Amino acid sequence: MLGRTKEDSQWGSLASRELGERLPFSPEDAAGSRDPVSVLEAESEPEPPDLSLARLLITELRPAGFGEVLVTEAWLPPEAPAEESREEREEEEPPDRQRQWMLRQELRELGLLRERPLLTHDARFETYWGQAKEAIEKAPNAIVDVYTHLAAGFADADIDGMAEHRQTAREYGRAGEELLEVGRAYLAIGRQKSALGVLQAAARAEPQAPEIWYNLGVARLLARASAEARTALAKALGQTPGDSRVELSLAVACYHMKDYASAENHFRRLVGVGALKSTARSMLACCQRMQEKWDQARVELRLLREAEPGDWAAVAQQCLDCVERGEQRQQGPLRRRRRSAKMWKALAAAAAGGVWLAYAWARDLFKEQGHWAAIPLFVLALLVARAFRGISGRELPGEFGNAEQGLPCWQSTTWMRPRRSEF
Repeated sequence: MLGRTKEDSQWGSLASRELGERLPFSPEDAAGSRDPVSVLEAESEPEPPDLSLARLLITELRPAGFGEVLVTEAWLPPEAPAEESREEREEEEPPDRQRQWMLRQELRELGLLRERPLLTHDARFETYWGQAKEAIEKAPNAIVDVYTHLAAGFADADIDGMAEHRQTAREYGRAGEELLEVGRAYLAIGRQKSALGVLQAAARAEPQAPEIWYNLGVARLLARASAEARTALAKALGQTPGDSRVELSLAVACYHMKDYASAENHFRRLVGVGALKSTARSMLACCQRMQEKWDQARVELRLLREAEPGDWAAVAQQCLDCVERGEQRQQGPLRRRRRSAKMWKALAAAAAGGVWLAYAWARDLFKEQGHWAAIPLFVLALLVARAFRGISGRELPGEFGNAEQGLPCWQSTTWMRPRRSEF
């Protein structure tokens, strides 16, 4: 065995001291007082985001495999621009909000917008419903949409007691209330079809129970069955007139069906002071805007500017810009520019089709391979039909709000403009 010199001992102690400075645990931890792996995991675990800073909580249906899944996102306000001197601000011209919106739309269509939410929860996990409720509680100053409130309503679903509720439902006179709990639990664990079936059985067992009709209507609403949801929620509202939950859900069902006149009547009964009532006022203004009631929409949006809590002033300004664009499309210069641009695109598509037809005729393609020659004609017909839709003056998807990150636009959500499935 080799002996150790004094220099070796000094070098070893120095190396141990340097190694201890580099490692995230001390020699005492390595001796057994603390586990180095647990220390590393504790330090690598990210801190949960601060939801108190959230500007918006919004819930949508997103494509997931062969179906869709509920997704709740929390958005922060955009970063504040760098401060400028007073002289620089006075020299600058006021920004053209419509021009800024058009530039943002072009960037979105090109896929160049890199905006990411602060937090995302989805309904693939049973904890989602409780997370939606917790997010509302932790973000007191955020704008919360209707769908997040609907999702949070299922946070108290009794998943663990499903077997007991099914057994109790066999007792005389208990079928309705027990099947209601089973249906809510099925929805919470993602068995949507089973939930609808059980809730329908509960409604048949107790047709005069408004809570059953309400839950059935919400379940249908979350499944995009807006017409059936409207029927169930109308029965619930008829049995409990004045219930704000039912009234709001029924208004949203009418909004989904683009029956903006009926939705306006329901939203009008809900507007007032408060977070959810401010959301109802913003959707009321959107209903009026979609019916081309420009002045009435402006009145509601001016009232929305003073709403608290939440950055409703920015939402109101975004919607006022949208009202102005809609009015210009119907009777202003923007409509003429838009129609001429679409017309030139349609003529270009027709010219391209004419070139193909000339080529096909010259090569006798229709005679030899007619089935292949019909494909470009079909594509040409689709392009021309889409171009004529733009020439007609109808508003196209993506021509509404979304002027700024973290602001809601009810016409731009997937509830009104569903995304294509991944498959």
